[in-house]
Amino acid sequence: MKAVVIASGGVDSSTLLYKTVKEDYETYVLTFIYGQKHTREIESAKKICEGLNVHHKVIGLSVLKDLLSGSALTDSGVEVPEVPETAEHYETLKTTIVPNRNSIFLSIAIGYAVSIKANYIFFGAHHSDRGVYPDCRREFVEAFEHAERLANDNLLLVVAAPFVNMSKFEIVKLGVELGVPYKETWSCYKGGEIHCGVCSSCRERKRAFQEAAILDPTEYER
Repeated sequence: MKAVVIASGGVDSSTLLYKTVKEDYETYVLTFIYGQKHTREIESAKKICEGLNVHHKVIGLSVLKDLLSGSALTDSGVEVPEVPETAEHYETLKTTIVPNRNSIFLSIAIGYAVSIKANYIFFGAHHSDRGVYPDCRREFVEAFEHAERLANDNLLLVVAAPFVNMSKFEIVKLGVELGVPYKETWSCYKGGEIHCGVCSSCRERKRAFQEAAILDPTEYER
């Protein structure tokens, strides 16, 4: 079995990648540069893929930065917000939405999959993000799979987010069982030398390890 996995270098997609390899898929990985303010996550994705010895391509889509404006991840005019420790992070996460990002990445991944005769395309959307990101919801995944089966005249095509019904702490628990080197993964939206510890993604990462009752190997600035 061949599978294409979209990997960002973060907790979720790295765990998914380890899961896919463990399940004996011949695994091909795509990582996208879409105009992010930093490349730390790209470096992490490369390390994870090198450790697993899987096929890995980094795809340049930086032109999207000029088209998909308004996100704190890509727009220099939008600051990455810091989140107080006791605050709910969902409101600040809304500033990190990149319009239609998963649809764009999945379309490219599916084209790649068809070209290498792979019927499985996986990405790391999870239940904890469904309240903020519409393209991380089960309804989106199912609808997109249906559309792509029609687009490619292939009813065997599987577009799946295996973690779509799982919370992030459950993903962390699974990753520990699979041996994911979480210290090598990257979540911070600010892209410094170490994780800032106060952006919404860092807060979510901290919370996941705490709820999983697993020691967080991440070095945080705050």
